[in-house]
Amino acid sequence: MLMSIKKTQNVSSKKDNSNLIVAIDMGTSRLRILAANVSAEGHVNVIGFLEGPSAGISNGAVSDLSLLSNALTTLVQNFETEFNINLERLVIGIAGRHIESRNEHGTTTVLSRTVTALDRDKAIESAKSVRLTEGSHIIHVIPQNYEIDSSTDISNPIGLYAMRLDVRVHLISCNRDQENNFRSSIDRLSPNCKVDSVIYNGLAASHAVLTESEKEIGVCLVDIGAGTINVAVYDNKQLIITFGINRGGDAITRAIASFYGIPLNIAEQLKIAYGTAHTDLLTEEERNMQVSVPVNTGDGTQETYTISVLQLASTISYVLLDLMRSISDRIEHISREMNKGFLLGAGFVLTGGVAQTRGIDIVASHYLVPNNYKNDGTIRPVKVKIGVPRSTSGSDMVNTPDKAVIVGLARFANQEYCQEKESLIGDDSNKVKSVVRKIKDWFSKEF
Repeated sequence: MLMSIKKTQNVSSKKDNSNLIVAIDMGTSRLRILAANVSAEGHVNVIGFLEGPSAGISNGAVSDLSLLSNALTTLVQNFETEFNINLERLVIGIAGRHIESRNEHGTTTVLSRTVTALDRDKAIESAKSVRLTEGSHIIHVIPQNYEIDSSTDISNPIGLYAMRLDVRVHLISCNRDQENNFRSSIDRLSPNCKVDSVIYNGLAASHAVLTESEKEIGVCLVDIGAGTINVAVYDNKQLIITFGINRGGDAITRAIASFYGIPLNIAEQLKIAYGTAHTDLLTEEERNMQVSVPVNTGDGTQETYTISVLQLASTISYVLLDLMRSISDRIEHISREMNKGFLLGAGFVLTGGVAQTRGIDIVASHYLVPNNYKNDGTIRPVKVKIGVPRSTSGSDMVNTPDKAVIVGLARFANQEYCQEKESLIGDDSNKVKSVVRKIKDWFSKEF
């Protein structure tokens, strides 16, 4: 996750260069690179940001390694030239159906009767000892809470007296082959360019936009990109549900292209320029609006298509409602399996490119939660807002819903890096304590 800077006169803040974190978000429609300094409190100071068109990725999976590598090479070269930054170590995201998650329990005996970092790590290792789907491996272990003897809901057990330590964790795993495909695309950039860690996009987006108070009262982050939807549910500050769906904004684009018989790129332009999440949100003028679209036929001539803004909104609405039903059904299914309901006091927070669709928050408030009806049979709307990255500086370009993942990758990577340093310090401290304890034991036996 750390990187070096080319030594040029244009680079001024050399004192922070060693702490720069570089993240790459490889989406179905867009590729993004961000270099930033991240403080211990999570403030992201952007040093460089660039994005470009993606290629060779379909529904969050690598479909053509050569196309992806070529697109990445072009973007990286432009990035290095524009910001005088040489990419060496970085973090990347992964999304979609390659992600699996589960909540597990681990335990260990506290031999010294005082919980140490080593005891905590042993309990977590115990929780990780589960059988995964063939071909998958764990990429995240997120502690939910600890228990010692009769005390529960402990956030930090170190230093507490106990005979036994229990931990509940949220495990996120991914398909190793797909991860290796993404790593290969980075390896092709340069022999010196290496991936430090792979981060689940839904986790990254939640770190970019959610507040601790939202996590405490319950919130569901839904990141809707072009090819995938990534979900993270928090309750009482604990991450309890994560999953990915291999559908996204491209489903809307294809529905428009199919309905009008137009190329995908034209359908995408129409969606962005004139798209609205529901026909009820259109003004009277918009309901009667017709858009003329010239389309090249391939033989040197053009054919003009007349597009109804009303019908366009109807098509978008139909696909959006289907996507939201898929999200709600999945949450409801997992809730039944866990035998636990979620209050979601903070409601839903939407990020990703599709979150920029006009009126999507209004539509989502009526359709994201199933069976949410009042006594009179009408739907009770839930809280829905559009999320943008918080606590950033250095560039206004990252303060939009579609940049949540790239900002979150940097913030989460910095958190992991800080935890690694604390763990190393803790390990050294434990070694010293162990030596001191052995010396004391020896003296007590001898004298």
